[in-house]
Amino acid sequence: MPAAGTLIAPGDAWSLWTVLIGVAAICIVLEQKNRIARTLTGPVLALFGGMFLSNFSVVPTDAPTYDAISEFVIPLAIPLLLMRMHILRVIRETGRLFVVFHLSALGTVAGGVVACWLLHDRIQHLAGIGAAMIASYIGGAINFVAMIEAFKPPEELASAAIVADNAVMALYFLVLIALPGIALVRRFFPETARSRAFRGENAEGGAAAFWKPKPIALLDIAAVLAIAFLITAAAVKLAAWFRASDFPPLVREVCGQKYLVLTTLSIMFPLLFRKTAEKLAGAEELGTFCIYIFFVMVGVPASFREVLVEAPMLFVFCGIILLFNFLFTFGLGKLLGYELEEMILCAVVSSGGPMNGAAIAISKGWSALVFPSVLAGIWGYVIGNYLGFAGGKLLERLFG
Repeated sequence: MPAAGTLIAPGDAWSLWTVLIGVAAICIVLEQKNRIARTLTGPVLALFGGMFLSNFSVVPTDAPTYDAISEFVIPLAIPLLLMRMHILRVIRETGRLFVVFHLSALGTVAGGVVACWLLHDRIQHLAGIGAAMIASYIGGAINFVAMIEAFKPPEELASAAIVADNAVMALYFLVLIALPGIALVRRFFPETARSRAFRGENAEGGAAAFWKPKPIALLDIAAVLAIAFLITAAAVKLAAWFRASDFPPLVREVCGQKYLVLTTLSIMFPLLFRKTAEKLAGAEELGTFCIYIFFVMVGVPASFREVLVEAPMLFVFCGIILLFNFLFTFGLGKLLGYELEEMILCAVVSSGGPMNGAAIAISKGWSALVFPSVLAGIWGYVIGNYLGFAGGKLLERLFG
């Protein structure tokens, strides 16, 4: 019998890997094939899958396998997702949305600070969750993962944050989607010649190009994994060197943070080796699968009761952050003369990632904004870790 009283023993690495990867795969299939699962989102399904397995004593809540995932799988996801992202191209082709996106990001940071100020006495370890939510509401799941690993908030709190995040984000999307049809909103943000031009003829070119199935050869898998391992190993060694150096404390703290070094090296690769990066295939798919494995693992230590206890206050926490995201996006966007459509899509991609922005742009017929919204969301992946880490350190200093 397993020492922990579970069906699978903590030392049974093969069975644990099989279960974790199997649950991640099932969640991806469900998200792509089932409408209800798509509404819940794959990460939430993966989280609840992990919770179900541990709460019903199938897997242990602690095992060396989980440490291996944190040490190897999660860091590898960052270069896999960023190694083809040429930031100069993103900046050049995003256009006006590039500026509006930063208004949304500024609102997210301000909302994170205000939310922690209001709730830090009611939710323990809120600085770490605040860092993760700031990073997530600027970038996406990869940034949430990196900040959770960097600040190490309790697993139950991280699990509850994922549930609250997705629930509040779904409500936020409903509000944003409804805005163009509200007469009062249109009084403040009237249609213009520019906004009508967003309904161009290049209907789904950008999104179709981004989403189309890609041929992936054995050579591609070998190349992206080799590059990802090289970048990750270099980042880990470089961060350790900075931590052990005689540099000033601030330099050691920032440059010794492996996820910031890892992000920097990952975005430098396509800048230095542009042609090689453009030829790579399969990196995003492998990186996304790593993230799903993480979400299964994050659900394992959490109990249903603890998540239900923690989640209600985290609903409020996430709601405050998105309220400020909304106010900064539409308030400053109005002052700077941006169109309602541009502001809606930047609020969507900052809170929910590039694919949600593209999907809403397509559904609304804003064809000229499809690809720029994808690129704006991708830019969020780049800056999310930096701003999340800075925000988390600020929150620790202010609220402990």
